[in-house]
Amino acid sequence: MRLKKVLLYPFYINSPYFEGYAWAVELAMRMKAKLQLFTTTTLSSGETIAQDSIYHSLLEAHGYYLEHYQHPGGTSSEVTREANIVRGELRDELILHLKKNPIDIVVIDPIFLNSQFKALREIEKESHGMIILPKEQQPGENKDSQPMADYFYDTLRKSELYKLPENFFSTLGTDLSVFNYLRNFFQKNQSGA
Repeated sequence: MRLKKVLLYPFYINSPYFEGYAWAVELAMRMKAKLQLFTTTTLSSGETIAQDSIYHSLLEAHGYYLEHYQHPGGTSSEVTREANIVRGELRDELILHLKKNPIDIVVIDPIFLNSQFKALREIEKESHGMIILPKEQQPGENKDSQPMADYFYDTLRKSELYKLPENFFSTLGTDLSVFNYLRNFFQKNQSGA
């Protein structure tokens, strides 16, 4: 039996994924989970990408996270990140990976979803849970003008959630920043009513 939850974030190196990556790191940090990053060296066009380029891109993504998401009270070094870079078609390799490895939650970026929409049901079937991030989530959108916890939970609230593990919300409930977010959220709703 695994003690640590495992999250998986699939991505394409040739499409913008930094914002989704950063949100997945935040989720992993709040859940005290391991984060697997999954991609392939083969593009849909048949071209191949060197693994060095993928690792360099992941370093850039983490630099983006540190620049835009760094906040007091938490550190990304608490999160174990594991890169899974394989050969083959991303859709097929992702499904195979999910069949072989128990994954608690797959975090899907809307840009990734656009290219893999047909595989969505199979991804959901093979994982224990899935979060599809909202399309309105764009790099830098409102996150600099609000506290990081508010931005994180606002994105979660707008996301599509599929068959999440039973303890998902109770696990997030241990994050003290959720109480401040809920208080602010309800205060906004009461003042607008």
